Amino acid sequence: MPKHQKWFWLAAIIAALLFDFLFWNKPMGVSFLIWTVVVLGAGYLLARREGKRPSLLSLVVTLLTAGFAAVLAWRSEPFTRVLSFFLTFGGMILLAATFLNGYWPWYRLREYFIEFAKVIGNGFAGAVRLSSHAQTPPPVDEPQRPGFWKRRGFPILRGVLIAIPIVAVLGLLLSSADPVFGDWLKRILNLERLPEYLFRLFYILVISAFLVGVYLHALYPSGFQQKPDPNKPWLKPFLGWTETGIILGAVDLLFIAFMIIQVRYLFGGTANISETGYTYSEYARRGFGELVAVAVLSLGLYLGLSAVSRRETKISRAGFSVLAVILMANVLAILASSLLRLMLYEDAYGFSQLRTYTHIFIFWLAGLILVTIILELARRRGHFALALLVMVVGFGATLALINVDGFIAARNIDRALKGEELDVVYLNDLTVDAVPVLVDRYLDPALPASIKDKLGKTLACREITFRNATDRQWQGYRIGQDRAYRLLQKNSISWSQYKSDIDPDGWWILDDGTQIYCGSDEFIDTME
Repeated sequence: MPKHQKWFWLAAIIAALLFDFLFWNKPMGVSFLIWTVVVLGAGYLLARREGKRPSLLSLVVTLLTAGFAAVLAWRSEPFTRVLSFFLTFGGMILLAATFLNGYWPWYRLREYFIEFAKVIGNGFAGAVRLSSHAQTPPPVDEPQRPGFWKRRGFPILRGVLIAIPIVAVLGLLLSSADPVFGDWLKRILNLERLPEYLFRLFYILVISAFLVGVYLHALYPSGFQQKPDPNKPWLKPFLGWTETGIILGAVDLLFIAFMIIQVRYLFGGTANISETGYTYSEYARRGFGELVAVAVLSLGLYLGLSAVSRRETKISRAGFSVLAVILMANVLAILASSLLRLMLYEDAYGFSQLRTYTHIFIFWLAGLILVTIILELARRRGHFALALLVMVVGFGATLALINVDGFIAARNIDRALKGEELDVVYLNDLTVDAVPVLVDRYLDPALPASIKDKLGKTLACREITFRNATDRQWQGYRIGQDRAYRLLQKNSISWSQYKSDIDPDGWWILDDGTQIYCGSDEFIDTME
């Protein structure tokens, strides 16, 4: 058990109070980065005070976790922020699970699930375990004088926590009995917000207790942890090689037949597709999401069969590898077909957020499948979990680095330069991450007047949303939002000819006689 137990409680309570201060009724931006750094820093300070040295690989996890937390102080695009949020918390849990040993690169999928469950379970149970240990009397031959916190601090804290709900209930009853006393009490204590205060106190205590358990698990893990062998089977194989071979062979034949059709039609040009009664764009937009799903399910099929199938002879092991590699090769071809369909769809209808996510995901999934083939041939299937972890982290980092909404705006403007229609309404729906690209393109003297006119109206709308936004709280500060605001202020004279109007639905600008809505009060609040 820890040498300095009170410091665990102190660190956890400070982190929980900071959580309430940064996030209650406030937008999430730089506040998330601050809270993450405080939680991680408190863990390292506790480790130093307890004489525990983290693994060097834990430093890698720490840097990646802080990096993804920084994305929320940088980008505004929703999916990038949500993915970075979950990767940050996943990194915290992984760090708590492997802080001292750094065994995470050798984990299989099974170990990841088990260790994550241990961290969460100990997070809820650790505070109780620490409290019960603190109440254990010292041995008779080792008398110890209790410290200040044990003698005075914790009894005072417990008394205050017990008194609060009792005084609150009695105060409400007395307020109802005497309106003068009730008015006085309302002015002093703001009783209308008492339920809110009680709820906030409750989750502060829950977060504090949970963090105590997580810190305790990170620095004092229960039981001896042996370095796992990723190539050791975690499940006793029960499916015979004959059944496995039939399953893989049947799926391989199905995929080969599918790819023959793809070669004739999708890779064969518009003439062959027209024979079927479809236009090129109609054929392209059908099923690229389903093809990605097929690739993911096929990967799951391979992992499942590799875990449950018996391969006791040299022939069965070689046969499984051959059929598995053929399966993965077919999946790569299917991904290529999906990517080609997606690119044709993007050429026909433009880029959107969902299409961009899928576009990037296909490349990372293809990389994962290539690594899976290499691991199969090298008989290192157990390292698949590490490859999957790298793929997920790489996908999240790519979204953050490329600026999804800026990428979409640039590609759709490029389509417009080739004679396609530019969707101003969709440009308005993109987050402020798109503003630097829009301003840069608008100020380009070579831009055709028709496109410049549409971008000018879009930028005028953007300026309206910033101009009429409510006061921004510093907790929601984002670098991308601040940069967009400064660019709009600096160049506002360039599109000042576009006048806005307002009706009950919000602000709007005319585009060729059509009302283009810039946003309502509710929309502007969400931009914060």
